[in-house]
Amino acid sequence: MTDTSAAAKPLLARVESYLAGVFHPVAQEQFLAGAVQSFYSWFFALLRNAFICGVLQYLADASGSMTLQIFAIVAYVALAAYCLSYINVWVLTPFHFVKHKRLAFVLDGLVTLAVLLSLGYAILAGTLFAIDEIAKGHAASRSNAPRNSAGPSSSP
Repeated sequence: MTDTSAAAKPLLARVESYLAGVFHPVAQEQFLAGAVQSFYSWFFALLRNAFICGVLQYLADASGSMTLQIFAIVAYVALAAYCLSYINVWVLTPFHFVKHKRLAFVLDGLVTLAVLLSLGYAILAGTLFAIDEIAKGHAASRSNAPRNSAGPSSSP
């Protein structure tokens, strides 16, 4: 049995050598592919989490359960905090040219605060809207389901 595995090693080495010569990684393409994969992994994680929040909200509305309502609220707050964490790392300095550094600091702080509040509101409103739409969409699909599966009526 060792003779077979010893004979397979040179063949495997030749196949690996051939494949290494066939496939050439391109650095720019690897960077672009990494950026695209990173974005879509973030997007699908966000989509999955928003869907979970929507399902929790639907279940809370449908059952009237206070526990599920609390879970839905906690999930919504966690999702909003997750989204807000992406805008926390930016610093805006549009008044870097102002000679009085204290004035520039105050103006930069006001602009940064205005932008962060605007983005924060957009994220909170957007996630709330998306969660409500998921919950309402599921409820609407359940209420529009056909009640009688006997087929179409033959009215004149």
